[in-house]
Amino acid sequence: MKEQFDYDELLPSYFSGTLTEAEKREMEDWKGASEENQSVFKNAEKVWQSLNLLQEMRSYNMPQALTKVHGKTEQAPARTQKGFLFYWQRIAAILILPILIGGAIYFTQAKHIAGNLVVWQTITTPPGVKSRAQLPDGTIVWLNSGTNLSYPSSFFDHKRNVKLSGEAFFDVAKDEKHPFLVDLGKINIEVVGTKFNAINYEREGRTEVVLASGKVKLFEKIENENRLVSEMKPGQQAIFHHSENTISLNAVETGKYTSWIDGKLIFRDDPMDEVVRKLNRWFNVQIEIADPGIGSYIYTATFRNETVEQILNLIKRTSPVEYTIIPGKRLNDGSFEKQQIIIRKR
Repeated sequence: MKEQFDYDELLPSYFSGTLTEAEKREMEDWKGASEENQSVFKNAEKVWQSLNLLQEMRSYNMPQALTKVHGKTEQAPARTQKGFLFYWQRIAAILILPILIGGAIYFTQAKHIAGNLVVWQTITTPPGVKSRAQLPDGTIVWLNSGTNLSYPSSFFDHKRNVKLSGEAFFDVAKDEKHPFLVDLGKINIEVVGTKFNAINYEREGRTEVVLASGKVKLFEKIENENRLVSEMKPGQQAIFHHSENTISLNAVETGKYTSWIDGKLIFRDDPMDEVVRKLNRWFNVQIEIADPGIGSYIYTATFRNETVEQILNLIKRTSPVEYTIIPGKRLNDGSFEKQQIIIRKR
């Protein structure tokens, strides 16, 4: 990596999510190169989070704010002071000017908590699409097909709260003083720094959590209170069945449940019902099993770049089944219905 890394140029784009993958890697390498770099990064991140709220302010005292930032960094090396102050001024110019001329930033939801204005925003991945995002605290999240993740633009409270509908893998930034909470409807997850996969598709009638590392506490929502129902260990899967209000814990191979972030679809002695559930999410299709007995068939395979039809052909070769594909009809708004696939005994 070049010695004179131009973090002044890349930091604004990093926080706004507009860097290329190569630039993101370069920024991560620079951040991890020294404690000094990490300190500059954290200070810059706090400033960025604060500037996200400028649009909600009536007035803003730029000289006073610059003085405060300068005071906080006066103990830093000379180059760090100059770079960070210059970076602050540049971001302020970029963000405040559009506010002054009437520009607006749109978010999905806003609310007041403990006297602070907390602006919530939502990341949505359309059906059949996967994405990766970084939250304000540094937590990395991978979002699977048809997923919504809501979170505040800044974590002001003593807890870091997010809400998930769909499937996501979390690599949570460690912060023991500020627990990370995931709202999954009837179930809440609390961690301080760990890696886990969570599935919460409303139409499936169940919530799943698979813990890859660290610790997870599961809470059940009862009226306005959370009741601790289980503490998970690495290598465990928790399944909460909505209709029965019950939780089961199982020992599992975590890689099977987290490989989707690397583009792999893994089945290991899975019943056909589970295979169909994953294929429906993965390809945004509607597969239906016409004969109930097929649901108990066991299947083992690993897929990476295959199409849904190629996977169905492989299933057909190894199981006494056949399938029919019904193309989706075009709707009045120009979109198409999901492709329907019927699986029957041969």
